[in-house]
Amino acid sequence: MKNWTAFVRQHWQDETAGARPMVPPPPAPRRGNPFAALWRDVVYAVRVLRKSPTYTAVALTVLALGIGSATAIFSIVDAVVLRGLPFDEHDRLVAVLETNTEASDVLGNTTTPQTFLDWRAQQQLFDGLAAVTGASFGLRDAEGHRQTVRALRMTADFLRVLRVVPMLGRSFTTAEESHGRHRVAILSYGLWQRQFGGDPQIVGKTVALEDEIWDVVGVMPRDFAYPVAAAVPTEIYVPPAFRDEDRVRGDSRNSIWTPIGRLKPGVSVEQASGEMSRLAAALDAQYPDWPVGRLRAGDHARCLTLHERLVGKVRSWMLMLLGAVALVLLIACANVASLMLARATVRGTEIAIRSALGASRAAIVRTLLVESVLLSLGGAALGILLAWLGVRAVIPWLPSGLPRVATIGIDVRVLAAAAAAALATGVGFGLVPALQSSRPNLSTPLSNGRSTTASAGSHVLRSLLVVSEIALAVVLVVGAGLFTGSFVKLMRVDTGFDYTRLLVVNVDPEVRSDSVAQASEPVAGYTQRMLEAVRRVPGVQAGAAMESGALPFTGGFAKAFVKLPGGREFRMGEALERRFVTPGYLKLLGVPLLRGRDLSDDDRADTQPVIVVNEAAARKYWPDQDAVGQRCTVGGKERVVVGIVGDTRSFGPEASVRQEGYLPLAQGRVLGATLFVRTAGDPLKVLPAVKAAIWSVNKDQRMSGTVSTLEGFMRRLIAQRRFTMTLFALFGVLGLVISAVGVYGVMAYLVEQRTSEIGVRMALGATPGSVVTMVLRRAGLLIGVGLAMGTGVAWYAGRLAKSFLFELEPTDPRVFAVALTVIALAGLAASMVPARRAASVDPIVALRQD
Repeated sequence: MKNWTAFVRQHWQDETAGARPMVPPPPAPRRGNPFAALWRDVVYAVRVLRKSPTYTAVALTVLALGIGSATAIFSIVDAVVLRGLPFDEHDRLVAVLETNTEASDVLGNTTTPQTFLDWRAQQQLFDGLAAVTGASFGLRDAEGHRQTVRALRMTADFLRVLRVVPMLGRSFTTAEESHGRHRVAILSYGLWQRQFGGDPQIVGKTVALEDEIWDVVGVMPRDFAYPVAAAVPTEIYVPPAFRDEDRVRGDSRNSIWTPIGRLKPGVSVEQASGEMSRLAAALDAQYPDWPVGRLRAGDHARCLTLHERLVGKVRSWMLMLLGAVALVLLIACANVASLMLARATVRGTEIAIRSALGASRAAIVRTLLVESVLLSLGGAALGILLAWLGVRAVIPWLPSGLPRVATIGIDVRVLAAAAAAALATGVGFGLVPALQSSRPNLSTPLSNGRSTTASAGSHVLRSLLVVSEIALAVVLVVGAGLFTGSFVKLMRVDTGFDYTRLLVVNVDPEVRSDSVAQASEPVAGYTQRMLEAVRRVPGVQAGAAMESGALPFTGGFAKAFVKLPGGREFRMGEALERRFVTPGYLKLLGVPLLRGRDLSDDDRADTQPVIVVNEAAARKYWPDQDAVGQRCTVGGKERVVVGIVGDTRSFGPEASVRQEGYLPLAQGRVLGATLFVRTAGDPLKVLPAVKAAIWSVNKDQRMSGTVSTLEGFMRRLIAQRRFTMTLFALFGVLGLVISAVGVYGVMAYLVEQRTSEIGVRMALGATPGSVVTMVLRRAGLLIGVGLAMGTGVAWYAGRLAKSFLFELEPTDPRVFAVALTVIALAGLAASMVPARRAASVDPIVALRQD
């Protein structure tokens, strides 16, 4: 063995005239010991890779980028979309949704207490039907400071439906769903540990919520969370407080409950949907006038699996990102396969000698495959490190409201997927080069000094790989262009108001101190004193105003039916988005007054009810006349239109303009309010002084937890588009760089192979310019074919992405033109280096090498 190894090494040194010595092949293993053969191949592959540091470094870098980016995106998609819910037989859990046929653009996900209670009493296909809704409470800590905790109201069957049992204590009873008996609570594990020190005797003790005494009846298991793995966890669970009016078909419109059920064995989701639809239709027939306009005849109740309910809105978007990063991985694999083909040609003498000395084709293929798998595993190890860093960097940029973000991370499941991807890519990019190289020409390498001449098949295969890289890069770069252009269009949308430098704080104007004077003070007077105190804060530039209800951009609003004199009504899709605001609100937000007047301090509870409408409402309700001075009934109260303001996109730049009406806060019931403060500089720097001003009016006033800036809400609204644009831009750059490296590698190898030919051409009078043109012409052919193929794929794939774009056609010719130009220039630039090298070949040196 030593003798033939020394012969091979000496022969290689003689043939290459001083080139890097060939690594001797591994000795033949004994028969019947495949593991020993595999180990020898591993040791040999390590030695080979160490002897070629440049090749190894390039291959590892390309694979690390491909596998790392794929692993990072997979960890996000897996946590958010792919994993099942952490409940027993989670696929049997369904959410019951209501849809409205009069407003087909609105998908309901909540229902009224009356409807839920009827459903629960009459349904036959569920083992249990429960309902939940979010809430928040003020909880005093050990020092007596009030803090806001996220809560979940759940009916008595909810935990039984999920098949979850409290770690300590018990669940709720049906009797505790009634107002007056509802003050019982189950603590989350985290709150139990943080607030109560993990007291094992906590059950039976009390906790003060909203300064009322509640009995603690249980503690949830440590790993339980609902909504599942939410960014802000639920800390306390309480039963509903259904009143008598919530159990009869009266005036209650408390539509905030999401029904969740567990299907009986053998019942399908489709069967449950049909049953609930029939039940809802029967209730509509039984109560035709309640609630007016909510559900009419038709398929208006359906069931979705709870998993689909949680992730259905983001699944297609997440899978699109996973598909995009898969293209990056494919480009990386094609690049490394091309490198392996080029290197296998250089190693032709080694492989030929091994074959001549008796090595079987299977043994040669196995050796080359082991080398490629080692490369892929090494790239995966580096890629996992990049993925871990990437996930930590990406999580803060994820869109708000994304489900299950708390579970995103590099865990065993993701590591297993990365390892599987490494093995698949190692075999995938190594198999074809290994098979191609395992059929050596046994005469050429040992007889011809130009021992590295490749076969025509290798040239064709390398060219196909480069063409494939370019085609895939076209898809990525076009995608990056489409999403970037879509985002630019979105940012140019005029929302109709100025959202910069606005501090936003949720307050409750009905909260009072124990002072008799303040307890009997009207809400309007209390809010006025609060606003005056805030306006005196240094740094408050343009004053403060208040709106009753949810923040803009969160989807919270109050629809109100509109009735005009003569009996014409506008309901559901034609209804008014009603907002109760203080005087100066519209001016503070920069909404222009077009006609009439704004709301004023004279619009009190004891004066004529008034309303200011936007242009969309004026066009809808009074298309052929001036809306100012018209009368309309909104929410059961007749009002006079005193002004018309400009349209706003109060649900974000992607939302359509809606009919909006602004009513005086003093003329409505205030359940909760949002305080808006315009500042001279950074709004959050003024926040402590604003809080102090509020507490100077009422030391017990609670801020309900939502403290931010209106600009921050805008960023959250467009976060998904910004995130998608950024990732596609990154994928496009990666694809562009890796494919350019592939073009460079092929052209550099081509120049090396044709050094003698180039030398002869230059000896016969060819100019350096003609040589450069020859090389670039070859590169241009590959690039052109790749661009043509990629354009066709991108044209088709763009249509699939149409629903993700904003006011931009997926076949926009400008995007395609820019993308193709960028890729062509990058490919030609990558070809210039080997082209210039070819032009600098010395004819005498080239001819001597032959």
